[in-house]
Amino acid sequence: MDSFRFIVERGPQDLILAGEEALLESVSNGAPPILRFVIFDPAAVLIGYHQAVEQEVNIDEVKKRGWDIGRRPTGGGAIIMGKDQLGWEIYADGSLLGGSPENAIKKGAEGVIKTLQKLAIDANFRPKNDVEVKGKKISGIGAFSIGKYIAVTGTILLDFDAEALVSTLRLTSEKLKDKLAKDFKERLTWVSKELGRSIEMSELISIAKDSFSEALGVKLVEGQYTEEEKKLISQFRLKYSSPDWIYNLRKPLSGDVKFIERKFPGGLVRLQVKLAGESIIESVLLTGDFFVEPRRAIYDLESRLKWSRVDELEENIREWYKGVKIIGISENDLISLFNEVLKK
Repeated sequence: MDSFRFIVERGPQDLILAGEEALLESVSNGAPPILRFVIFDPAAVLIGYHQAVEQEVNIDEVKKRGWDIGRRPTGGGAIIMGKDQLGWEIYADGSLLGGSPENAIKKGAEGVIKTLQKLAIDANFRPKNDVEVKGKKISGIGAFSIGKYIAVTGTILLDFDAEALVSTLRLTSEKLKDKLAKDFKERLTWVSKELGRSIEMSELISIAKDSFSEALGVKLVEGQYTEEEKKLISQFRLKYSSPDWIYNLRKPLSGDVKFIERKFPGGLVRLQVKLAGESIIESVLLTGDFFVEPRRAIYDLESRLKWSRVDELEENIREWYKGVKIIGISENDLISLFNEVLKK
C-alpha cells in the first residue's frame, strides 16, 4: 500500500496558498505524496485564479471585518475560508489519482463523501466539481497540475454564514443581498446544519483523515515538510501576499470596453473586449469561475487575440482550443460569446 504524508496547517492565506504551489512542485520533483488539511486564520475571501478582485469582492467590507483577500492557484469561484471551514489538499503523481484532473476531483470527492457518511450524512458527487447533500452543495473542489503531477484541493463546510459571504461579494443593492443570502442558504449546506448540532473541528479532522485514507487506498503517516518545501513555501509567500498577484493579475480593462457575462455548464464567463476602430481587437480580458488546463491557457488566448483582426476571431479561437481543455465550455460557446459582445 502506498504511503502519503499527512500534515495539518493553520495560518494566513499567503502561507496556505504558498504551500499549495510549493507542495505540488516538490512532489513533481520527487518528494513523497501528501494529504494536507488546512484552516485559514484569519478568515479570508479567496478568489479563483481566473477572477478579478474588483469584479468579485467588496474590498471595503472584507477589510472592515479584518479578513484577508487571496488568489488561489486553481480556478473556480470566490469562497470564504476560516475557522469553520476545513480545507483539504492532495498532491501526488496523477497515476495515484485516476490519471487526470477530472478523475482526481472525483477521488477527492470520495474522501468527502466517506467523511460525511461516517457522520450519518448521505452525500454524492455532482459534476463538475461539487459534493452535495440533498441537492445542496457542501464541498467545492478544484485541481491543477504540473505535467503528470496533480494537486486537488477542496473544502468541507463545518459551519457557514451566508450573510457574511454575501456581504463580502461585490454588490450594491441591499435588496439583492437579502435575496442572495436566502439563495445561498437554499443552495448550500454544512455539517452542523445537517447534524442539528455542533462538532469540534478536531473531530471532523479525525474522521476526514480516516476517510481520505480509505478513498485514496493509502496509508497516512504523520509527516512534516521537507527542508526544500520549507524554502519554497517561504519564497512563494512573497507572491501570494503581493498586491500584484492578488489585485493586478486579472485587472479589468479601462476605457471604451465592450462587456458581457454568461453562465455556462462549466462556470460563469465575464468577457471584456476593447477595439481599435471597427476591425481590430486591441485587448481582451476573460475572467470567471471556470477551470482550464493548462491553467495559463487563458493568457495565451488573450495574447493571441491582442491586435488581431475581428474577421480572424473564429479561426484563432478554434486553433487555441486544440491545445486546451475547458470543462463545460465549448469552442462554439466561446465564439458565440465573442460575436455577441462585438455586436454591442
